[in-house]
Amino acid sequence: MTPFNEDKSVDFQTLEKFVDWLCQQKVDILFPMGGSGEYQTLQMNERKQIIDSVVKAAGGRKQVFAGTGSTSLQETLELSRYAAEHGADGVGVVMPTDIPGNEESLFTYYKAVNDAVNCPFMVYDPRGEGPHSATPKLMRRMVDALDKLVAIKYRTVNGEYMGCMAREISDDISLFSGAETVFLQDLSVGAIGCVGGGANFYPELIRELQDRFLDSDILGARKVQYKILEATAVLENVYWPLSGKIVLQELGFPFKLVTRVEGRAYTEEDVSAIRVYYRELLNIPGA
Repeated sequence: MTPFNEDKSVDFQTLEKFVDWLCQQKVDILFPMGGSGEYQTLQMNERKQIIDSVVKAAGGRKQVFAGTGSTSLQETLELSRYAAEHGADGVGVVMPTDIPGNEESLFTYYKAVNDAVNCPFMVYDPRGEGPHSATPKLMRRMVDALDKLVAIKYRTVNGEYMGCMAREISDDISLFSGAETVFLQDLSVGAIGCVGGGANFYPELIRELQDRFLDSDILGARKVQYKILEATAVLENVYWPLSGKIVLQELGFPFKLVTRVEGRAYTEEDVSAIRVYYRELLNIPGA
């Protein structure tokens, strides 16, 4: 998540504290400027500064894959090159919606990324269906043709879609679930990890689910999945990512309740319900 000051400028001091904490948690890769990071509201100079800040704060303790997708291919290429040249281990590029929604256009877009950067890249699909989303056929074509493509974040709650994607490409590149609410389902058909918003504040819960699955403790993994489903539902009365910033406040981070994305109205009771639930879930002192 991207912290903002009251004037909606980026709060780099809080960002670096947050990155330091994440580096001490059970996460493998840091992914600044995904959907939870409000990438679509950030200016180019801010995104470059965020890359610098996260790489510096991580200090090599975790891999950093910077979100570099933009509504403009030229901006995507500029930011991707910048990330590669300034210490990022790779980049994640969101499926664009400002180009024709067909296989040829999407392939051409990612080929331009592949040809422009000197680092691994990940396809970031936050939709999972529709014309501006990955299909197994498109991903197979890209895996065969693009040498720097190493992974895809594929967000779908449709088990059939995830299964078909895994069958096509999971032997060749890393397939990440994009929704912790169905992570167990996704693991069962071939996902190897999760890129999810909840990892901002309960990464150990997501890791526990995966560890239990890998240890063949399916009943235990189910219980963790049910807990994640409940924890997600508690956030629903306050729009995302503001709801997540409320949780981060409870964890002691000086995140201000400021976002650049706009959301629906909420009440103090809604905020209080999140605070009370997460104090108990995360064993926060004083709960």
